[in-house]
Amino acid sequence: MKIVKVTNKIALVSVIGLMYWVFIFVCTTVFGFKVFRENMTEMFLLSILGIFAILAGSIILNIMFNLTAIAEEKRAIEVKVAKPVLSMIIFFGSFLVLFLALLFGDILTTRQKETFLVVAASDLVKEESDTISRLSNYSFSRKYLDSSSQNIKLLSRVEEKFPAITVIVRDEIQGKPYLLGFSAYNHFKDNKEPQKANYILSTSSEERKYLNAVFSEDIKEHWFSANDGRYEIYFPVKTANGVIVLHFSQYSRYGKMGS
Repeated sequence: MKIVKVTNKIALVSVIGLMYWVFIFVCTTVFGFKVFRENMTEMFLLSILGIFAILAGSIILNIMFNLTAIAEEKRAIEVKVAKPVLSMIIFFGSFLVLFLALLFGDILTTRQKETFLVVAASDLVKEESDTISRLSNYSFSRKYLDSSSQNIKLLSRVEEKFPAITVIVRDEIQGKPYLLGFSAYNHFKDNKEPQKANYILSTSSEERKYLNAVFSEDIKEHWFSANDGRYEIYFPVKTANGVIVLHFSQYSRYGKMGS
């Protein structure tokens, strides 16, 4: 019966679609690929319900019409087993193509994200030059801690793309240079003098090498990193008071491709 063949094809297409969906989900989860926009991702997640509905409906129809055919015709059906070697190669090869497409999409969106955020950081520095100047007038004191906290909050409010901003300077503790980081929340007790050690910036060895090179004015370029949806930029700024580094961070569950 034609209806049986149709339901078989629908079921097969649904199963294959489900396999692709699971493969994409595993790749994006395990490897942290950020390819789709938020609304496309939501539509993608909802599509799984549609696949299950179509699959369930085709299976039910297939069973009904097969039972009817058995009752009416009472004949054996010969099943010819084909060996579509080429089809299997193409099918499994398509998973490799899909993985490479996701990888390329992740690389592309990461580059787009870097360009987008660097432009935003550059514009913010230009627009808020007075604020940057105040932040660069560093001296470890209560006055600077209070003022830097307010100035950083101002920068975060102005640019919505950077909810977390840290100002990085280099200072000495017991004659040894350290990187200090100040955020919008510089906590210290009123009855105690703030300690530099409480503001030492935790970094990797690669980050420390980069930041020390920036403060030595050997490097002027920004540093961008992306890891599982977390985007970070170290943005050096040279002012009349010296060099400071603005650390911008942003977290995004999704990428940029799609609509």
